Amino acid sequence: MNRRLLLLGAAGALTAGAAETNKPVKVAGGWKIGNLYYTSGLTGVRPEARKDPLAFGGDIKEQTRRTLEAHKKNLESLGSSLENVIKVTVFLADVKTEKNAMNEVYAEFFPRNPPSRSAFGVEFPDTATRVEIELVAWVP
Repeated sequence: MNRRLLLLGAAGALTAGAAETNKPVKVAGGWKIGNLYYTSGLTGVRPEARKDPLAFGGDIKEQTRRTLEAHKKNLESLGSSLENVIKVTVFLADVKTEKNAMNEVYAEFFPRNPPSRSAFGVEFPDTATRVEIELVAWVP
């Protein structure tokens, strides 16, 4: 927790003048402003869904894992990691029945000092999507 507070404090200090010195840059599924990376929401879509829109598939655990792996890959491409995530927003198709299973996988990716998180129940345009996750991270 202390590490995240330090990162958040450093982020605030370094981005205080961001409007004047750092313009937003589109990168790896989101926007980087100064040392902060704001992602778009990602889902656990299987690669074959690009060819077959009905191939989303997978239960909540598989989709959560795929989504967090994609975020991890994007962060690593920017020289950061999941350890530098400050805030996570999770959108679930069924909070009542899938939250615990999502939390099991989530804990694998954030085993110590997890970032601040909000979770909401939503209705996705398709019935196969179970979870969408967006995050804010520090990029050194």
